[in-house]
Amino acid sequence: MSNSPRDPTLAPRIVSGPFARRGGGSRLWWYAASVATLVALGFVGGAAPAPTSGATFAQSPLWQTTWTSPMDLANGVAWNATVRDVATVAEGGNAIEITLSNLWSNTPTRFNAATVGVSKSGVSEVPGTIVPVTFNGGSRSVVVAAHSRVTSDPIPIAVQPRETLAVSVWVAGPATVSVHYCCYGRIDSYTTADGSGNLTNSYTGYGFDPALTGPNMRWLSRIAVRGSPAQGTVVAFGDSITDGFGYLNNGFSWVNALQARIDQLAPSNQVSVVNEGIAGNTLTVFPPRTSYEDISGGLPGVSRIGPDALSLAGVRDVILFLGTNDIWFGAGGEAGHPIPPYGTAPALEAAMRQIISVTHAHGLKIFAVTLLPRSSSAASGGERAELWDPAEQAVLSAVNTWMLSPGAGFDGVINAAAVMGDVYDGACQPNVPFAPYFNSDHLHPNVVGQTVLANTISTAAFGLPQAPLLPAPLAVTPTANCPAATVAEGVLAQARVPGTTTTTTSTTTTTQPATTTTQPAGLFTGIHQSDFVLGAILVIAAGLIAAIWRRRAVRRRAARRRNQRRIGSYGYPKSPRSGPPSSRPPRPR
Repeated sequence: MSNSPRDPTLAPRIVSGPFARRGGGSRLWWYAASVATLVALGFVGGAAPAPTSGATFAQSPLWQTTWTSPMDLANGVAWNATVRDVATVAEGGNAIEITLSNLWSNTPTRFNAATVGVSKSGVSEVPGTIVPVTFNGGSRSVVVAAHSRVTSDPIPIAVQPRETLAVSVWVAGPATVSVHYCCYGRIDSYTTADGSGNLTNSYTGYGFDPALTGPNMRWLSRIAVRGSPAQGTVVAFGDSITDGFGYLNNGFSWVNALQARIDQLAPSNQVSVVNEGIAGNTLTVFPPRTSYEDISGGLPGVSRIGPDALSLAGVRDVILFLGTNDIWFGAGGEAGHPIPPYGTAPALEAAMRQIISVTHAHGLKIFAVTLLPRSSSAASGGERAELWDPAEQAVLSAVNTWMLSPGAGFDGVINAAAVMGDVYDGACQPNVPFAPYFNSDHLHPNVVGQTVLANTISTAAFGLPQAPLLPAPLAVTPTANCPAATVAEGVLAQARVPGTTTTTTSTTTTTQPATTTTQPAGLFTGIHQSDFVLGAILVIAAGLIAAIWRRRAVRRRAARRRNQRRIGSYGYPKSPRSGPPSSRPPRPR
């Protein structure tokens, strides 16, 4: 080793300023933490201006449900057969997940293979678009327990808004088919005859039996999309009116029409409105065989609100439109034998409170639609005659009055009943359905009525800008000097007012400002409140670590100073005389 002094460039550097070597590392941490804190609080990069209309959102959900078809009955057994269901998604994204339902089977079902492709027309698919579906981390087949569902792995297929997908499923062994019994006039589901084998990778319709096509979706119950700029999912939770039942409707309902309105907004201001309507569905639990539950109808609303609405990916709001079937079945339905206390106003109100409570417990908002006026009908259009008497109408009116009261507990009420009554063109009968808005059964709205229903809903209630109304399909004139007509006009006017939410608290309509959520426009625009908390924790943790390092650095410097007083500049014990030693002592061994 040389006896010359150490190279001064290798000695500890002591400079002035915040980044000095003496404690400089810890100070750097403190400065970085301070800047990170300012950025997180929005002081770096400025703040976003308040929105001029509607609301802005920080971040879209990672996954959001964009199409649904609730299962409501079992329909036979299939073996060595392929089913192909087609579904039009409301929003697009960079990947999807599908959910298959075995809800109405008493035995496990093995799905041996499944694929997804872009629908071309009818049963055929666009060549080159078919993608295999896997489950549980890569398996091509999956066994689903009785009365259960299964969701696939993420499927790497990019989809566009309003694109129609074809989902093909092959079952080799006997499998009970869970079905969503739906609507007339359209074809959503195709299948092969038993024994036809696996056609999930076929682009053509060859092998599918034309006699087995129809509107009743088989097994496919929901599709979720990833990477959409839309702001989540609104669930339309109802019965056949929501489902689009009607011989001339071809499955068209107010859900389709509301989505068409929302589609006119900017992509980042849209939501998916998914249809969880089931024909014959009731709100409350009925005794066995007194509703359509075993033959259609599905599980009652209080039972399926969780799995069919609250559990959906990206759900943010629920629209409840149930209760008219409870009144009809409770009064005796087709059998004509009343079964009290079912279908009474207190029973329906209690069930609605139950659904409100569980929805709010999930941190979601719930809006209600008042029950539409209806009347007796003769057998026509393939439907049986149905009686609707004054006692049933009295129950419906009582339920609507309660729903519109301030204490009901909904986050908003859409008074559709006021708009759909016979209060136009000189009539003033609010409890009678306005005939041009309904099918011949005086119960299910036709395409015109479904469009009017969609136009009664203020999209500002969902925290969105007010969506443009659809063109009026029929010119009507509210009856002069008819109070019910005035109420109807007020309800429709609400859906045209920007930045208002549809909240009706009495027989007259009131509006409230829409909830507005803004975020800073700094470097980290789009961070949620939970992210701020996490950032603060990280900053504090970094500060504590820096403080510990600083304390250790101070102790090391103090030790070096003490050692320098003890030893010479050459690293050997000091001599009583000054200057360097004339000879180097032997190194200790």
